[in-house]
Amino acid sequence: MFTTLRRRSNMELFAAIRTRRSIRRFKPDPLPEDDIVRIVQAATQAPSAGNRQMWKFLVVTNRPMLEKMRDAIIRKLDDIASCPEAEAFREKLEASKSYSTFFVNAPVTIVVLGERYRSTLEEVLEKRGAKQWEIDELRQRPDLQSIGGAIQTLCLAAHAMGYGTCWMSAPCVAGKEIKEILGIGPEWEVVALVPLGIPDESPQTRPRKPLNEVLEFVR
Repeated sequence: MFTTLRRRSNMELFAAIRTRRSIRRFKPDPLPEDDIVRIVQAATQAPSAGNRQMWKFLVVTNRPMLEKMRDAIIRKLDDIASCPEAEAFREKLEASKSYSTFFVNAPVTIVVLGERYRSTLEEVLEKRGAKQWEIDELRQRPDLQSIGGAIQTLCLAAHAMGYGTCWMSAPCVAGKEIKEILGIGPEWEVVALVPLGIPDESPQTRPRKPLNEVLEFVR
């Protein structure tokens, strides 16, 4: 009996993983607060380095604030595009505005914040005078790895409840401005934005690399 239940549970999990899509168009319907809480609560069950749980989730539904965030991102992209070094990339930078700001059309946007994680090893390396890039090379940012796990869990939980999400890193280009708009303290950084709502599109499966390109057994 236990084996049957476990297999069924595994099938449900794998189905959710397989059918999740990045949603960029949402219906305007508001979401019940209980559903949002349940989704974020699931995200907090993700593993984290040293169990530090170095994340925070701001649920933003305030339209004027979301519009200010959108405008800040557009200004930042315009500023980058105006420099001489960007001349060959201006068309792509202009196109990036739409996929950096579509969160403004979702009924909910979750701003994912992260704290810098300092392990004992990193503290020792700092005392030895190691540069931050040297520490990152040795440690590979366990804080960002941890927060990434929480974001993926959030997206899967939302999908399991019938909602759509999109894991957005592009808005971080204006992370400093977003922090100012939302009144976020200096100890936090904007890691991602995740718009959340009822999907208003059904995207097709995006191609995946063949497994033999990404899987290797070392025996």
